[in-house]
Amino acid sequence: MMSDTSFEEGSGVSTPSFASSTVDASSSTTLSEEKVDPGRLTMEMVGPALSELSRTGNGLAHAYIRLELYRKDLTDISVLSDMVHVRFLDLSGNRLTDLSPLNSMNHLLWLKADRNPLTKINMDERLFLQVASFAYNQIDTLEGLSHPQLRILNVTGNRLQRISGLDPSKLRALTTLELRGNGLESTEGLCLPSLRELYLAANKLEKIEGLRKMPNLKLLHLRDNVISSLTGFTSGMKTLQYLNLRGNQIMTVKEVDKLHHLHSLRTLSLAGNPLAEEEAEHYVLDALSYVPSLIRVDKHPVSEEDRSEAEALAELRRRELSSSDSLAHLPHEQMFSSASSEFSSDMI
Repeated sequence: MMSDTSFEEGSGVSTPSFASSTVDASSSTTLSEEKVDPGRLTMEMVGPALSELSRTGNGLAHAYIRLELYRKDLTDISVLSDMVHVRFLDLSGNRLTDLSPLNSMNHLLWLKADRNPLTKINMDERLFLQVASFAYNQIDTLEGLSHPQLRILNVTGNRLQRISGLDPSKLRALTTLELRGNGLESTEGLCLPSLRELYLAANKLEKIEGLRKMPNLKLLHLRDNVISSLTGFTSGMKTLQYLNLRGNQIMTVKEVDKLHHLHSLRTLSLAGNPLAEEEAEHYVLDALSYVPSLIRVDKHPVSEEDRSEAEALAELRRRELSSSDSLAHLPHEQMFSSASSEFSSDMI
């Protein structure tokens, strides 16, 4: 069935036709004779919203592949079950609670369903879907997501309190995940080896957990959470280059030492944390002394002078640590004698 404005190859037709693929005029329905629910999508509404003519999958006909239904006050999109050739679909700003009519859209590549009252993403596996956005809905679970070619998923501004249902075997191409502005209290459940960019700003995260299973992660955005400890950053995060910790609860720059094994880290944002106020004069150099691979801290590009001072600071710290270790291994009597000698010399 090719009812979504398809044209046979070589027909020369230049205007949309919403008849069936048999091109039988007697089989079409006059919608004006029906009583239509104001929230129900009709073919009369679909026509003006279609654009971008392209070949169909079999190459023997043409069809409009882009459908934009932004802010149409829709509650029922059942008619889309016949729009099998649509590849780009915008359903944002409606009142939709059910996306199951999209299950027949086998060629769907790009879907935007932002700002609806969706509580779940009830769609069957779409083999070619690459970009999907469900921002600012009421979704509280990601269970059931299964799109093998999906690269970008945006679930910003929903009601997720925990992460579950993200199966790496079913989302094996996912590289960018947006989870900003939910109610997430933990990063457990994120096991996506293909992921490169992860946005978790404006949640309720207190610490980092489970990210060791994402070895290809390059960008991690954690702004405006309540993170106070950086213990969860492991040596397995070998490719991490950008880390935004702005507006958290990190009290001392000593926490940054827990990032020293992130040898690919280039940009680190710490502004808006207590440490940036308490240690405002030198926290940038301290951070660089712990993570020498950095080329930018907050908005400050690292200069050669900064790097030299940070190296000197790191060397001083190593000497102090070495001295403390040596003192700790001295016999008790020798330690007491050494301390007495220093006390005597101070009195002279």
